[in-house]
Amino acid sequence: MNRIVITRIEHKKESYIAYIVLDENRKFLDLQVFEPEEKSLLGQIYVGYVEKVVPNIHAAFVRIGDGQKCYLPLDDLKQPLYARKQSNTKPLCEGDALLVQVTRDAVKTKDPVVSTKLTIHGTYCLLTSDNTRIGVSKKIKESRGAELLALARDLCPDNEAQNYGLVVRTNAAGQENEAIKSDILEVIQVYRRLCTAGVHQKPGELVYGNMPGYLARLKGQAYDQVELIFTDQPDLYEEISLRLPSLAKNGLLQMYRDDAISLATLYNIRGNLDHLLSSKVWLDSGANIIIESLETLTVIDVNSSKNCSHREEALFSINLEAAKEIARQLKLRNLSGMIVIDFINMKSEEQKNALITCLKQELRKDPVKANFIDITKLGLVEVTRKKVYKSLREVLQ
Repeated sequence: MNRIVITRIEHKKESYIAYIVLDENRKFLDLQVFEPEEKSLLGQIYVGYVEKVVPNIHAAFVRIGDGQKCYLPLDDLKQPLYARKQSNTKPLCEGDALLVQVTRDAVKTKDPVVSTKLTIHGTYCLLTSDNTRIGVSKKIKESRGAELLALARDLCPDNEAQNYGLVVRTNAAGQENEAIKSDILEVIQVYRRLCTAGVHQKPGELVYGNMPGYLARLKGQAYDQVELIFTDQPDLYEEISLRLPSLAKNGLLQMYRDDAISLATLYNIRGNLDHLLSSKVWLDSGANIIIESLETLTVIDVNSSKNCSHREEALFSINLEAAKEIARQLKLRNLSGMIVIDFINMKSEEQKNALITCLKQELRKDPVKANFIDITKLGLVEVTRKKVYKSLREVLQ
């Protein structure tokens, strides 16, 4: 069973919240470091003011709170909720005001990205204005899934008229129907307020403040493999207990109290972060991988290093070990964009195919969409990973 640790860390005199998932051997399975909340706009919904529409890049530039300029892809202009519409013939023009949600924080020189596809996260469900489908997670067993689907459909009789869809999360499977019902009704109420009161607010104003990033992450966590959730921060414990009371009620959430050793020391958080910020990763076999990231490209090189064996089977074993670790590192470092991997050359086509199969299986475990693309003529493996959050290095730079 896994454990979740939520604590504060210090880096370059700045405080961050770390969300860590560990296995029974205290190995990091997942990690996300959240910036101080005032720096992140992710998930916030504003009345955006359209400053400029640029057809040749198929995008618009929108101003939100405090004059922040944002990038709005026109492909995301689906079922928009307008606060002000300048033209009845054009889908979007300068001077329009509409509800937009921040889907990506600013990265270096790039502005934040916004979308008119609004998403409201509940504890056991999420609502989206992108479509009108009512569904349940595919990970829920068929009989329970059918029961939850019927429950959700009964609670969303106006979803097609109101242009929203709803999906019941995996973590709803073991919960009481009343708790799920309450959660669904809450997110529907939030969305209805956006449709009625939200569109009457002034351009640039914040309409919906999403919960802090670590709470949103915890809210969407599947708890079936989680043994305990620890925090040593009293204010975080109180906030989690208030916003997700079921976790404290069922004993899953616990306040860690030990003056002799902190959570950060107990789980070597600082040491693990240092390793993740380093370009070199050592493997158990004595081999290593080198990870170098540019703005839109990450290059990964696999080296036999201290492993002196050059037998074909040994090289194949190193590549398999590296493939598993690379998939883990992509998740822990939150790397995205185009990723090029240079594995150790192998002559056997059977071993090459087995390596690619292994890599694909590991990438499928990633909650963020990651895809194997191809092998180039030079034998380099191409992978892509969707950009959702800033990379660990970008957050802590």
